[in-house]
Amino acid sequence: MNELDAWNSFLHSGSIYDYLIYKSIHNDRTEEHNSESNNEIYNQRTYNQGTEYRGEG
Repeated sequence: MNELDAWNSFLHSGSIYDYLIYKSIHNDRTEEHNSESNNEIYNQRTYNQGTEYRGEG
């Protein structure tokens, strides 16, 4: 069963059980997407330098 079929089943029945099935499928898809994003390296800098400049005076 895919996410759309599960949602339509819930809409038809209104059953909490059908909603939980839909939510389980939805969460599995969301976790797959998030795990790919979490494995990416966004910042490869080796130092932590602030952006604030404090001049003399």
